[in-house]
Amino acid sequence: MSDAVARSSFLGRVLVIDDEPGMVDLLTAILSDTGYDVIGALSGGDGLALVDLERPDVMLLDLQMPGVPGVDVLRRVRILRPELPVIIVSGQADFNLARTTLSCGAVDYIPKPFDPEDLIRVVDAALTHRPAPGNARSA
Repeated sequence: MSDAVARSSFLGRVLVIDDEPGMVDLLTAILSDTGYDVIGALSGGDGLALVDLERPDVMLLDLQMPGVPGVDVLRRVRILRPELPVIIVSGQADFNLARTTLSCGAVDYIPKPFDPEDLIRVVDAALTHRPAPGNARSA
């Protein structure tokens, strides 16, 4: 068994929901290389279906998506799986929007573009249920 496979089962499963295939691929590559098992969805509706089917340990969620917007996905996930940490990864670097999503139950907010090390730190923190230093939740 390779080190990456051994680490992936230990680190956890991440569901990435973003309507941009390139962003899903980028997040998948970063997190897979770190040792996470990553599942991608290109719409809010598909992502919601995967919440039950795949039972992720943490979710990365874009806000601006056609169909079911990210904030609606977040609200539904809070009902379906209130224990699931949701991290917003959005191209809208807006403090008020970050605060709104945090009040709806997101554990953190990462503006795009992001530093891959920051992303990994925030995902690690979400899985251990503590805010990552220097991000929206800890501000």
